[in-house]
Amino acid sequence: VCAGTLNGLSVTGDAQHQYQTLHKMYNNCEIVMGNLEIVLIDHTQDLSFLQVSWGGGTQKDTGVRTRRADTSRCPQTIREVTGYILIAMNVFASLPLQNLRVIRGTQFYEEKYALFVLLNYNPNTTHALRQLGLNQLTEILAGGVYIEKNAQLCHVETVEWRDIMRDPRLEPVV
Repeated sequence: VCAGTLNGLSVTGDAQHQYQTLHKMYNNCEIVMGNLEIVLIDHTQDLSFLQVSWGGGTQKDTGVRTRRADTSRCPQTIREVTGYILIAMNVFASLPLQNLRVIRGTQFYEEKYALFVLLNYNPNTTHALRQLGLNQLTEILAGGVYIEKNAQLCHVETVEWRDIMRDPRLEPVV
């Protein structure tokens, strides 16, 4: 379990400082208590620490499934966020949150969104978010979805966001 943030689009320092802060906060984190805000991350940064999962997995060298008695020292993957997720002003290609299952939406971004993805491209280069990678996301318990102005983002319109969002009155903005 790790603490989330409440910074919105505000950042302290440059992109390198943002990355270091993100790495410190979410490395080995399974449940984010609060908001997951990924803002101003450069295309050169390695975000794989968000998805690494060793606890009780398959060993690479033998292919044999193992169970470890103490998984507290093993990296885990983010699978739940209690607040909202904000992905904004980044230029990495893929968001490695493949094992995220639930966004609880106990807090909203812009007063109504549990998932907010905005401006993830650089108009002067080819660097941009191309894939959200939320393959296991099955529930957004409260709040809506806003995914706009991501010039090279693929497949978001193929997701049945209404099936994932619990509140049938909300209309996803995609």
